[in-house]
Amino acid sequence: MSHRFFAGLRSSSFVEARRSVARAAAAITALTAVLFVGVAGLRASSFVEARRSVAKAAEAAGGGAQAFYPRDTPKFPQAKTWLARKAKLPPYQAPRTPDGVPDLQGVWGGPVGGGNDDIEEHEYVDVTTPPQESYVSDPPDGKVPYTPWALAKRNEIRAGLARGWPGETGERLHVDPGSFCVNGMPRSSFGGQEIVQKPGYVIMLTANTYRVIPTDGRPPIGQSAKFFFGNSRGHWEGDTLVVEVTSLSGKTWFDSVGNYYGENTRLVERWRLVDANTIDYEVTIEDPTIYTRPWKMTYPKRRAGTPGAGGGGGLNAAGPAAVVDSKDPYAKEFWEQTCTEGNLEHVVGLRKLGFKWFEGVTPPK
Repeated sequence: MSHRFFAGLRSSSFVEARRSVARAAAAITALTAVLFVGVAGLRASSFVEARRSVAKAAEAAGGGAQAFYPRDTPKFPQAKTWLARKAKLPPYQAPRTPDGVPDLQGVWGGPVGGGNDDIEEHEYVDVTTPPQESYVSDPPDGKVPYTPWALAKRNEIRAGLARGWPGETGERLHVDPGSFCVNGMPRSSFGGQEIVQKPGYVIMLTANTYRVIPTDGRPPIGQSAKFFFGNSRGHWEGDTLVVEVTSLSGKTWFDSVGNYYGENTRLVERWRLVDANTIDYEVTIEDPTIYTRPWKMTYPKRRAGTPGAGGGGGLNAAGPAAVVDSKDPYAKEFWEQTCTEGNLEHVVGLRKLGFKWFEGVTPPK
């Protein structure tokens, strides 16, 4: 689940604000309760009560009790389970567009489960973070292969989250850059998106961002320019869309608990249809200044409106459900979820609490 963390709010104030939103738009409340609500800096008991109140509002609005996970939630599958299932799939040849390349077009959900709170495997943490397998498929242990200094930096970041996670010191250091509605790669690919193809281009529309990926052979831009989304260049290898991403700013995270990359990081995404309704997504991360070796994440992306289509922002309110009502006329639509309103007070509040903007990391020389 992707969360926006409103730090320092009292439980009663939080619930009252949510009730006002529910009265204004009950259906939207049901969706945002599932996808975006979180609180940083609260006591664990206050946090749980706030989440329960939001869950009740979502359930009353018809969204179902999906706003929080009970402690006995089974572990959600990710890379390990998907690799085993993928190995048993029969060969599949993707249909072609009029210009002869694989047709990946459609609306695709993100991974099922609790989302990318932590890309490494973890047990139950709190009501928004159920137990989940690692996104990491290589190395086989599911761990990000940080160098010693880089792991120490990740642990320093995690110790200052003030979210109630194991290993925290109580210091307020950084919050997830996504709390400021700052998106980037490869996290944008983790969620839902609509893929549109035109000759020489693949366009990916997410809930509040978009990517235009040239596939016409043009070279990347100069590496001195840095961007949150980097610079994408794609090409086709058989049935697979291969996208190289460079020129990253290194100022966002893979998840919301401090697993990070840098401005020297290179990503190579691979998008391949393995059946009519499933894309096998794999991303390789390379950066010898931070990691001891290249490593990979992988998971399936299901076509919206089909069983197993995860959420991930932009899918309609039925999207996070395991099975979508075939009579729902909106099941295959992609809905915008802007992440801009009300951010000024949010940013000011986080600053007052002592949280600092994440400026990236500088590897030792």
